[in-house]
Amino acid sequence: MFLDSLRNWIVNICTAVFFITAVEMILPDNSIKKYAKFVLGIILITVFLNPIISLFNENFNINTYGAKIMQSFSKSDSSDDIEKYRKENLNDTIKNFKINLEKNCEEKLKEEYPNENCTVKVDVKYDDKTNNININSIYVTVTSDNAGSIKKVIIDTKDNEYNSEENLNDKRSDEIKSYLSSQLDVSEDIIHVVKA
Repeated sequence: MFLDSLRNWIVNICTAVFFITAVEMILPDNSIKKYAKFVLGIILITVFLNPIISLFNENFNINTYGAKIMQSFSKSDSSDDIEKYRKENLNDTIKNFKINLEKNCEEKLKEEYPNENCTVKVDVKYDDKTNNININSIYVTVTSDNAGSIKKVIIDTKDNEYNSEENLNDKRSDEIKSYLSSQLDVSEDIIHVVKA
């Protein structure tokens, strides 16, 4: 019994040393090599210590403990991490969608109306039921290239909200609404055009 255990231990050490030597020969000479040597050294130490620990604790098996540790990590962390990363990914996607939509609208308006300077702000929301990002409203601020009179500036700490009194109801506003509605395939009701 003791001789079989000793023989198995020596065979495991020889196998580990052979494996470690082969891996070190294959590794290129770069910064990863020192980390690989560290990991390989831990493997060799584990192979050396496994029978010594088994002498003190007969039920000890390094593979069982390793499996239990990995299982506990995967159960507790993975569900929390998955939800956390899903929320972060969703928020980044919504933010990028909003920025790209605003840029796209501004570029399209610049192509269609080269004499107008248009800035676009978009309000979007994610719908959990349909897994879609919905466009709630599009706010277009139009300024002409030719300089006009200076208007009073009101500084407010609230979010930039466009109220219905500021909406333009002229022909140009209707054209912009119709154009953006056709380009984005959205209702004209969610497009608000104001003059700066």
